[in-house]
Amino acid sequence: MSVLARLEHARALGYCARGMRRWFEGRSHTWAEFVERGVPADWLRATGDAMAIRVAEEAEKEQPR
Repeated sequence: MSVLARLEHARALGYCARGMRRWFEGRSHTWAEFVERGVPADWLRATGDAMAIRVAEEAEKEQPR
């Protein structure tokens, strides 16, 4: 099961809502989905976007090892 990355993870990195909302435009997961329930960290990582990968890593920090 994939880890879900949520708005709180992006906020912990200091990312702004306006930029994140714009980033989600035209992608297979939506801003609303990210805010309401989260998106798979694996998907964020697969975008290849450095900032998205950082959000995925932040979400994965919460997972037990």
